[in-house]
Amino acid sequence: MKKLFEGVVIESNGETAKVRCSIHGDCENCGMCPGSNAMILDVTDKVGASIGEQVFIETKETNMLLAAFTIFLLPMLAIGLGIFLGYYLSSRLMISVKILMISGGLIFGLPAIDTVRRQDKSLQSEKPIIVSKNLERRRGPNAW
Repeated sequence: MKKLFEGVVIESNGETAKVRCSIHGDCENCGMCPGSNAMILDVTDKVGASIGEQVFIETKETNMLLAAFTIFLLPMLAIGLGIFLGYYLSSRLMISVKILMISGGLIFGLPAIDTVRRQDKSLQSEKPIIVSKNLERRRGPNAW
């Protein structure tokens, strides 16, 4: 799902720009943004906005439940499954329980941790995009 924000361009560098947006209900208590009533986003500028222009920004909304599952539960479940399979296979293969449990945890855990790393990089690479300029605000209230 996509979400729209309105903001003002404060810096422009060709294909990228910095836009100051007002804080919305989702991030009132975060405190990560500079200032008490604004956040500054690095965005992709496809419309050629200049400094001081009002623009609309489109961001991709992420499913927070899926993100929390991927980051926290997936590695723990994978390592737990590897340890359980190592314990189960140790009696069948007549190999040391500790060696197979550690090996199983590593064999299942490392790919899960790598999956989390790749997922994080792909989410960070998706910058918000300026979709249009707000022409009504630029004209002013007495333009008509």
